[in-house]
Amino acid sequence: MHLLRLTILISLLAMVHATASPTVKRRDETYDVTGSSLRELRQMIDRNGPVNKDDGKRYDGLTQWSLTWDYQLKRRGKVWIVSGRTVLLDIKVLTPRWTDFQNTPGALRTQWRIYRSNLLRHEEGHVKIALRAARAVDKYLGVCGASSSLDKLKIDIQKNTTALLKQYRKIDQDYDQRTHHGTTQGVSLKRRSAD
Repeated sequence: MHLLRLTILISLLAMVHATASPTVKRRDETYDVTGSSLRELRQMIDRNGPVNKDDGKRYDGLTQWSLTWDYQLKRRGKVWIVSGRTVLLDIKVLTPRWTDFQNTPGALRTQWRIYRSNLLRHEEGHVKIALRAARAVDKYLGVCGASSSLDKLKIDIQKNTTALLKQYRKIDQDYDQRTHHGTTQGVSLKRRSAD
């Protein structure tokens, strides 16, 4: 009973002591497209849009993120605890930039603005999921507890952080399936048919 109380106390101290937050490195980049009609713009995006490494397909925009973490373990009495941690989220958002924007009719520019705004909103959804993943891993490392076995603690941390990452990758993929890669959010650069 005394060892259990000690373990709980040390775990609570570790939670208070090991406060941190994820470090986020974000890059917003563009690829150039040209054209003077919706059809030409669509063709350029279809030809030059970024390729998703998961399915090998081209998309109008793409948010790529990677999550890495490191932690330090320290012995406190008879148990091992996480004494410090770093979580790094690297995000790259890639969207099209229309280079002929200023030299085209106003109606087409208006359609482009709406399309681009909706695309950016969709990609920001991916960014939010990545941020949630980073916070979840960071929180877990801050509260994962203590163990009398160093090897068991390392194995548990590896298993649980990997499971969290897998869970958020699935959420990210589900977001694209649910929104049809942003189509349901207005990410469409096609001529609308008459109602």
